[in-house]
Amino acid sequence: RNNAYGGRKSKVSNSGSMSLSQMGRRALSRVDTLAFDGKLSVVQVNIETGRTHQIRVHLQDRRTPIYGDDVYGLPDWNKRLSKTRNVNRPLLHAHRLEIDHPTTGERMVFTAPLADDMIQTADTIWPDGRLEQPNLFQ
Repeated sequence: RNNAYGGRKSKVSNSGSMSLSQMGRRALSRVDTLAFDGKLSVVQVNIETGRTHQIRVHLQDRRTPIYGDDVYGLPDWNKRLSKTRNVNRPLLHAHRLEIDHPTTGERMVFTAPLADDMIQTADTIWPDGRLEQPNLFQ
């Protein structure tokens, strides 16, 4: 389906991939929903391009903004997150980053564990997450 919001044109495919063109620059994200509790989701996003705010914009365009995102998110939901969980930041995390070394060209892979506030929130949305995808919670 094709949607247009705020001057951006986006295209969402049935496979969960999304491309967005803003001022002629292509951006491609692949979004997989890992869990959904009826209100909130835990998603995994793989980006093919690296545009500024790419993940945040793509998730907003598919009407699933990042919890805690003051720019692209939902203010009422963010206030609730702040009050109930004392979280005052976007719940966005780079679990795995792969880049080519700028000089040697060698592939470099970095991983980082989820922060405690994200684990607690993910646990409420996806109680079996640690069993189903333990590598994401380490």
